[in-house]
This record gives sequence, C-alpha cells and structure tokens, in this order.
Amino acid sequence: MAAAHRYGIQAFAYSDIGKARRTNEDSFILADLTRGTGIDSNGILEFESGPRGSLFAVADGMGGAAAGEMASRLSLKAIYNELLQNSRNTLTIDALEQILIDAVGTANRLVFDTGHSNREFAGMGTTLTAVVEIHGRMVIGQIGDSRAYLIRDQSILQLTRDQSVVAQKVNNGEITEDQARKHPERNILLQALGVTPTVELCIIKTVVHPDDLILLCSDGLHSQMSAEEINDIVLNSATEQDACFELVNTANDRGGPDNITAVLVRFIS
Repeated sequence: MAAAHRYGIQAFAYSDIGKARRTNEDSFILADLTRGTGIDSNGILEFESGPRGSLFAVADGMGGAAAGEMASRLSLKAIYNELLQNSRNTLTIDALEQILIDAVGTANRLVFDTGHSNREFAGMGTTLTAVVEIHGRMVIGQIGDSRAYLIRDQSILQLTRDQSVVAQKVNNGEITEDQARKHPERNILLQALGVTPTVELCIIKTVVHPDDLILLCSDGLHSQMSAEEINDIVLNSATEQDACFELVNTANDRGGPDNITAVLVRFIS
C-alpha cells in the first residue's frame, strides 16, 4: 500500500434545480472532518487534509418534492455526524470502510423510519455517492445512480457503477451507454437508501495521486453528457469552480430535465 500522504484540498460544489423540477431534491456535503467544518450549499471549501480525514458526498432524493429533499439531506447529515464521531488518526483503510458502512446503515435506518412514521414522507429514499479520504487513501460508497469519476493525467474513469435497470442492460451488452441515457427505464433503481430496513453499500477503494480530481454528480448531470464530454469541460475550464458551473450549465442547455449537482475535488501535493 502507498505511504500515507496529506494533501491540500480544494473542493467546489454547484447544484441547480434544472429546467423541469419545482424543487431541488439533490443534496451534497463537503467536509473537513479534522476541524469539523463543511458546507452544504453552493461554494468552495479549501483546507489541508488532516488526521481525521475528509468527506465529500452527493445524494439525489426521491419520493416527491418534500420527501426527496428530506431524504437526501437527512442521509448526508447522519453520515457526516457518524464520521465526525468515529474517524481518527489511527484508522486503517479497512477500519475506515467499516465506519462508512456503519454510518450509511445509520442513515438508512433514519430515512426509513422517517418515511414510515410520517405520511408526508411516505416512500422517501435517496441515492448516495460518498467519498471518505484519509492520509491520501479513499473509500467510496455507492447506492443508486449518482456517480464518482476520477480525472487523472487528463483522462477520466468512472469509479462507481450505477445500481439501475439500464446499467444492468449496458453491462449485459443489451444497450449502449448512449442508448441508456435516453432509455424509458433509465430512472428505475435497483436499490436506494432508506427504502428498505437495510441496504447494501457498494465499496470502491483507491489511493489519491497528486493533482487528482474527483467529480461527484447526480444523474441530472451524467444523463445529459458522456464521460468524454465531462472530461473535456473540466480540462478546458480555467478553474475547478468554472468547471462545475459549465457542467451544470451544459446539462441545463440540453433541457435540464432533472436537478443537477456537481462536486469537484482537487488534491494538491
């Protein structure tokens, strides 16, 4: 395993309601777990990575306007609080993985119980893509079809795999990626956080390299453009903040049929 390393972190986030929705059911969080600081509204968070790590996450709520917004916000707040309490300098990557799994389990139960105790929130649920970084090592947790991409050496790699019907069809060779973005079943998820009493978190582990960029986004963004288009926009933007704006604006220019969220994180050696 690569030696532990600390990075300067520049994180940018931009979320937009899109052109067709009445409310924004997407939520995100950028957090420095060492200092207990973070943001969950459009803006920038810059800090030096510390011994308790950092959290970046996107959630796309569902179940109706009030329920979807509640589900995505509740889940991220719960995960942040759990990680804040349990992260520590001595964590191994395997221990960090278990802490994230436990935190997501807590969030799942909270959303599930809220949806079953309040008629207004019945049927609530949310996707989740969460990145926890400590000492240059990353654990990514995935539920649903929000995504994490790695941009390294001017190339883009999708780190997560959508848990959706159309993703299964793509994996089975039944349809192409381009066809999937327009498929009538594109919004059918195989699982979501808070819909059932338990949830299975898909885990990806990797190591940060200097100048790596991690992009987290809801399907309102990646459904409107290919990975190559995303990469071109990021590489041709003057700053990461400009890239977030341009990604969201491009999705809106193509119709903006859903809420759109982009979180872009750069790790500086």
